[in-house]
Amino acid sequence: MLFQAKKEAHSMRVRFLVLTLILLLLIPQVVSAQAPVVSASELQQAITTAAKIRQKNRDDVQAFFSSKPVRDALKAGKIDYRRVQKATAALIPDQLARLAVQTNQLQRDFAAGTMTNQELTYIVIALAAAVVVLIAVVAD
Repeated sequence: MLFQAKKEAHSMRVRFLVLTLILLLLIPQVVSAQAPVVSASELQQAITTAAKIRQKNRDDVQAFFSSKPVRDALKAGKIDYRRVQKATAALIPDQLARLAVQTNQLQRDFAAGTMTNQELTYIVIALAAAVVVLIAVVAD
């Protein structure tokens, strides 16, 4: 009888431990399923940050294309400055970000004297043409 009681007590402990382990494994899954992956404030912050980055990229690109040397280069290539400005405003964020990186690098190179006016003219014409063509392709 004593042996039987010990066996039942051991069996009860094992059942209790198994049940406890199951609950411990399931509770985090239930809790995480109820909590949103991203909070509303985090989402709002991400949207605000993305909008600020897009606006900065747009400002950088428009400042580049509105600078005197670049406008002169556009005029030499018979490319309408307003058309380029309008096209840059229609770029998607990834394209705008890449263009901003390129135009910022061109401004640094030109300011440092590592690029001649003629080189700048060729590069600006190529960039402007690429922007206009890209928008024309996307529009179709």
